[in-house]
Amino acid sequence: MNISTISRQGLLVFLTAALLTGCGQNAGDKKATSTKDADSSDKPKESEHTSVAVLPVVPVKEMRLDRVFQLPGELLAYQNVPIHAKVEGFISYIGVDRGSVLKKGDRMIVISCPELDQKVKEAEAKVSAAQASYEQTVSNEASEESKKVEVNAKLESDQLTLSRLIEAAKTPGAIAENEVDIEKKTVEADLAKLQSIASEVKAAKALVLSEANNVRAAKNVVKSLQSMTAYLDIRAPFDGVITERNVHLGSIVAVDAQRRDEPLVRIQQKDILRLVVAVPEDCVAGLKDGQVLPFSVPAFLGKVFHGTVARLGYALDVKTRTMPVELSVINKDGALEPGMFATVDWTVSRPYKTLFVPSPAVTSDLKGTFVIAVADGVCRRVDVTRGQSMGDQVEIVGNIKSGDLVALKATDELKTGNKVETRMATDKDMQKAMKKSSAGGE
Repeated sequence: MNISTISRQGLLVFLTAALLTGCGQNAGDKKATSTKDADSSDKPKESEHTSVAVLPVVPVKEMRLDRVFQLPGELLAYQNVPIHAKVEGFISYIGVDRGSVLKKGDRMIVISCPELDQKVKEAEAKVSAAQASYEQTVSNEASEESKKVEVNAKLESDQLTLSRLIEAAKTPGAIAENEVDIEKKTVEADLAKLQSIASEVKAAKALVLSEANNVRAAKNVVKSLQSMTAYLDIRAPFDGVITERNVHLGSIVAVDAQRRDEPLVRIQQKDILRLVVAVPEDCVAGLKDGQVLPFSVPAFLGKVFHGTVARLGYALDVKTRTMPVELSVINKDGALEPGMFATVDWTVSRPYKTLFVPSPAVTSDLKGTFVIAVADGVCRRVDVTRGQSMGDQVEIVGNIKSGDLVALKATDELKTGNKVETRMATDKDMQKAMKKSSAGGE
């Protein structure tokens, strides 16, 4: 091999190496450029002729909040009454058991109490005695009144005689001198007797009144005892079903004023149910009576029931910051049971309009929550208060109005005074921003 051949081979190797190096550098430059473009795809684009960024913006909209929350609730019987004994005794009849369906007035339990029956008889005997005593005093009063009439008549007769004697005495010798004096004494005696009889009549009247009160009191005792006997016959207070029974035929029952013992039976009204929901403070806006809301229960998967808002708490529990609300649920077929757990689709409708922007347009930093408003190509940070969400929109309150433009994607890199070019955000921009926002990206 000569020197010329070696030189040509060396030159060929050098050219090949140089070519490979150039290709590698070109590929690296393209890769770096691609990476740089990808990194800057989410940032405002630079204009081809200026250094001002192009920023997607959206208008602030004024809308009425209308959102559905899922709130837990509990179904309760419309009426739930534990039946306790009012009178001590023993069960002589029981005609119901758990699951018995009753109409109002149906007999459930009869309690026997011989002692109470005896008390009624004794009270009735006292009424008879008081009545007899009353009648005797009435008779005595009548007798005294009769005596008073007789004495009064005698007094009038004696007074007439006295007046005639006085007139006759004016003629000398017509009558004896002592006849007038005798008649005066007679009239005085009549007056004294009349006063005595009047006192006796007054006493007789007072005694009659007293005996009348005794009769009335005795009758009230009988009436009270008879009312107690009515408690021995226990009947259904309303249409319902027996859900609990704790006594049997012959069971001894006692009276517990504090109702700490188990009830004899428990009756519940099921044809109407109460759906009780603890509504959070931020969900009470726009709530009103008569509003119909759907709900579901685990026992009937996929089936939707409805309840009507009937009773509002009108006050929040200071511990839980919730307001109890009751819905009336018609349950004629008896499918729903008291005690069931329910999930209510609670609709919140604010009674006035507020401002909304897409959720990526609102962000927070150490200074607070804000949006980036853009006017005449200049950015301005606007502090806002975040409200409730409605779909991909979020409610805001701040120094901003409907129709103002804000950056679709708020970031602390956009400072007050930054100049930008704007364009209305497209659906693709919205989808991309929402995707990054839900993923926690910037």
